[in-house]
Amino acid sequence: MLEDMEAVEQDKSPGRELAWYRRKGDTLAIGKAKLKNIFYSFWKGKFDSVWIDFEGEENLEAVKRELFERFGKAPEPEAKMDKMGRGPPRNRSPIEPLGPFYTWRGKNTDIWLSYSRERHKGTLTMNSRRIREERRDYEKEKEKEERLKERGF
Repeated sequence: MLEDMEAVEQDKSPGRELAWYRRKGDTLAIGKAKLKNIFYSFWKGKFDSVWIDFEGEENLEAVKRELFERFGKAPEPEAKMDKMGRGPPRNRSPIEPLGPFYTWRGKNTDIWLSYSRERHKGTLTMNSRRIREERRDYEKEKEKEERLKERGF
């Protein structure tokens, strides 16, 4: 299944079990946008999300054009980043100055596009809603097991 992929990083901490990969020979472009990285994440061996990094406002505009064309215009909500703590390996400050943030919510996939004007860097993520729900249920069950264990059950 992952023959054409190379491992980038793994998080084997309890409940997370995430692995990030890069596809060998991936085209680093979306339309006219030039991309820096494309990471594919897997949770417990199941495809979870795609994380795409790019630099520069010209690439932001090209990515937006492609997304607006494919998925329709998205509202730009208040500048607010997702606090889930998920993402590919990279240096990202939790107090990073915020810029535009767009979301598209589909039946099976959520898409987020964000950009930091100060850092001139952006990220496009596409996340499986089904896997997110599975992860949430799994993490709740693990927390419940830990609480019972702490109480001696």
